Amino acid sequence: KFLKLLRKEQLKLKNNQKINPTIYLDNDLPTNNIVNVYYRVRTKKHNWLPEVKNLEDFAGYENSAIVGLAMKVDKGAIKYRVHIKGGKWLGWITKYNLNDFHYGYAGDNKPIDAVEVYYSTPNDIRPYKRAKYKVNNYSWQYDNEKTKGQDGYAGAFGVVATKFQIVIE
Repeated sequence: KFLKLLRKEQLKLKNNQKINPTIYLDNDLPTNNIVNVYYRVRTKKHNWLPEVKNLEDFAGYENSAIVGLAMKVDKGAIKYRVHIKGGKWLGWITKYNLNDFHYGYAGDNKPIDAVEVYYSTPNDIRPYKRAKYKVNNYSWQYDNEKTKGQDGYAGAFGVVATKFQIVIE
């Protein structure tokens, strides 16, 4: 849209001079594309810990196994699931409700060792964004990508998660 407008405006003349199309830049730029993610974890020792926004802190408590994870975004949609240590992947969650054991958060009160997240960018935000997240101090994972050294999830099977961080970028 912007490039069409730019070409069109370059052709228009005012007093036999080309119009400067930069005056249209501010009107055509997208609005605030920042997506905030809010998340919290439940640990075996401490129950639900305070909510964290973006990378302002990490969710978790050193040496306390994470047994539940809840997250939400203020734009777009997010889905997430967790892997139980010594077990399997649990189902995908799209809600954030600490009182809904079945669909409001991921986890079943057993230690979590891995997390998988996928962020869906809404139509009014471009370029596309993705979830960047990590468990403990392992490398960052992007969405559930499996390229460029990514394995589709954050964490390590068999190693209990005690810290979680996420941002949408």
